[in-house]
This record gives sequence, C-alpha cells and structure tokens, in this order.
Amino acid sequence: MEIITDPPQRALVVTPHPDDCEGGCGGTISRWVREAGTQVVVVLCTDGGKGTSDRRRSPPRLAALRAKEQLAASSVLGAVETVMLGHPDGGLEDGPLFRSQLVREIRRHRPEAIFCIDPYRTTTHTHRDHRMSGQVALDAAFTYAWSYLHFPEQIAQEGLQPHRVREAFLWGTESPDAYVDISNYLEAKADSLLSHVSQFPDPQGRRARVGTAAAETGKAAGLPFAEGFRRIRFELDTAAWRYLHA
Repeated sequence: MEIITDPPQRALVVTPHPDDCEGGCGGTISRWVREAGTQVVVVLCTDGGKGTSDRRRSPPRLAALRAKEQLAASSVLGAVETVMLGHPDGGLEDGPLFRSQLVREIRRHRPEAIFCIDPYRTTTHTHRDHRMSGQVALDAAFTYAWSYLHFPEQIAQEGLQPHRVREAFLWGTESPDAYVDISNYLEAKADSLLSHVSQFPDPQGRRARVGTAAAETGKAAGLPFAEGFRRIRFELDTAAWRYLHA
C-alpha cells in the first residue's frame, strides 16, 4: 500500500460514460491539476445516450445533453481538453477502431499516466462498457502506442510518434494499493460529479455520499478522505524498446 505523492506532468483519463471518471478519480485529478499543474485530457468513450430510466427521453437528445454536462464537469476538474469518441452507450467493442482511437490520443497527448476503470473483477460484476474501456485503455498503452509497427498510418499520415506510457491508475478496483489524499478536494470532486445534472435527481444526497465514500476509502490508508487505485507500472522489454526506436 502506498500514498501517491508523485503526480505526473500529463495524464489521460479514459472514461466509458459521462460521470464515471468524476466519481472514480475526480478528487485526484482536481488536486493534481491545481497543486502540480498536471495537464489532464479526458477521453469520453460513449455518448451516454442510454443513461436514463425515463422512457420519455430519446437517446440522441440525452446524448446531446450529456455531452454538455461532460464539458462542464471537465471544466470543473481543470482538464485542458475533452475528446468525445461518440460510441453508442452499451456498444463499446474491443476492436481495431476503438483501439486505434485510444492509441491516437495517447500518441497525441503523450501522457506519463492513464486513468481507467479496472476491468478485472472476481467477486462483483460491472457494466460491459466499463470492462471494454478499461481493457482497451490498458492494451493501447502497454501493447500498441509505443510501437511504430502498430497503427503506422498515424505516424506516416498524421505526424504522430510512438509513445510509452509509464503507468496506469485503475479506479473501481476490488484491490486498491495506491491512494491519494483528497481531503481538500471533496467539493471539487462533488461539483464535477454534480455537473451531470441529468444523472443526479438528489444532488445534496449525492454530495453527502461523496464524502462518506471518500472517508471509507481513506480508512485503508490512514487518511481522512481518499481515492484508491490499483497502480500498474508498465515494464516493457528494454531490448525490444531500443530496437524499435533505434
């Protein structure tokens, strides 16, 4: 178990739906942006058009609303850019298109760290888009983005270069081993989350639950309020790395 004290200069946040990353790492992002000057880019994978139980709402209209809500939430977090991939809600696929899109954003923004949902669970289940976004984000960083042999058209035609991501922080994990103290950023986390007005009919109740959850997470690390992650350091084969970039 560790307390993270080394924020990266650049981070890429891969969120399956509008509001997922705010709930998972909103306090950490807010702190790193404000205290360390971390440049954060949010990549929104789906349009969130099916995120409602109200049968009167059509997916296209809801998707348009949720895009505005995500831009507002990203502004609260302090993100420098929000990239919307526009996949249909519930329709993320681990295929060449999605892989290439995440590889492109990694090569374009060159983050030292990525944030995504932990796709691996043993005792609980999660939304399919959550699993797909987490798995493909990790594969994009570890397998593809650093090698010019994968998606070479991005290099030849778009002027991008391979990029090696240093590490990943997985939220929503069953086995957190790294924590960030967000004691001074509960309001920022709650404000970013509650920017998604369509999702929270009881904003005061949700705000209280943000504090309760952060306090519970903090207990494991001896902190008043925290967010917890599974931290993965990408250890690529050094010889292969040097060969491909000679």
